[in-house]
Amino acid sequence: MIFVLSNMYICMYRASHNKNRKMVAVYLDTNDSVLLKSNDRTFHVLFYILRQLDFERNLWYADKQNKLNIMTKLGISPPTLDKHIASLKERDLIRTAETRGRYRLNMEIFSL
Repeated sequence: MIFVLSNMYICMYRASHNKNRKMVAVYLDTNDSVLLKSNDRTFHVLFYILRQLDFERNLWYADKQNKLNIMTKLGISPPTLDKHIASLKERDLIRTAETRGRYRLNMEIFSL
């Protein structure tokens, strides 16, 4: 479970093997983020989406510039980025908004 504390920090609860929860605070404005240390590259994409997020409206604009920034930072192609976005949607971390090309964070997982 992940909680957004502000536009600079999120907290992640991770269940360990013995079912004990551990809270990890993630600073979003650093290249030393826990999301970037994950072996799952989809979380790397999530890191950059959170950095681009409009926290007031809870929206990420998947426009050409934002997507290009993510592709440049991660060195991935447009189809690969689309697969990562689809994976985030499948995992229900982000949801499509009313307007095409806009996504909202799942507020059942993320809370402001």
